[in-house]
Amino acid sequence: MAAKEATASALRVVVFLGTVRENNYGSRAGKFIIKKLTERGFQVEFIDPDVLDLPLLKKPLHFYKDRSEAPKVLQDTNKLIEAADCFVFITAEYNHSMPPGLTNTIDHFPIASYKYRPSGIVSYSAGSFGGVRAAMQARMLLGEIGTPSISNIFAIPQIHKALSEIGEPLNEHMDKGAEKLINELEWYATGLKSHREKVGKPQ
Repeated sequence: MAAKEATASALRVVVFLGTVRENNYGSRAGKFIIKKLTERGFQVEFIDPDVLDLPLLKKPLHFYKDRSEAPKVLQDTNKLIEAADCFVFITAEYNHSMPPGLTNTIDHFPIASYKYRPSGIVSYSAGSFGGVRAAMQARMLLGEIGTPSISNIFAIPQIHKALSEIGEPLNEHMDKGAEKLINELEWYATGLKSHREKVGKPQ
């Protein structure tokens, strides 16, 4: 599919990177999926827990009676989340579960900031299963915070053989898998954006 330039009316997507562990492969997946989303015409924002450097969850944004008193990083990141039309969550699989860097980041922001927008899951591992056990956990969590995941999960097995260090695909699965994920995410995000604009959000 031909690339499209982002416009003012383009869908806004926030991509969450899911790990801060040393020598992880998440940045490869992040670079690749951001490039594919940009080529499709999405306006892309990127949330990297290693850059945010949030503490272990003690006081999320919604615990502040006056949110203007919350740390600026929480306020600024929440604005990105609230402005999104959809999300992509990139998760590794550690001990058959989601990385704490991802869940800690998600939990710092109120459910209301995520609700009524769809999400896509990209999972990966160095092994042959592509992080699907973590993806199943992500699916449950995302539904609970109001951003239900689309049916397609883009799982990347043996990521070190699938993507180069700069996020270039090394096999046919990568482009095909990304396109399938983005096609479905775009369909749901377009429909839900239109409905939100017409009738608003449930009260």
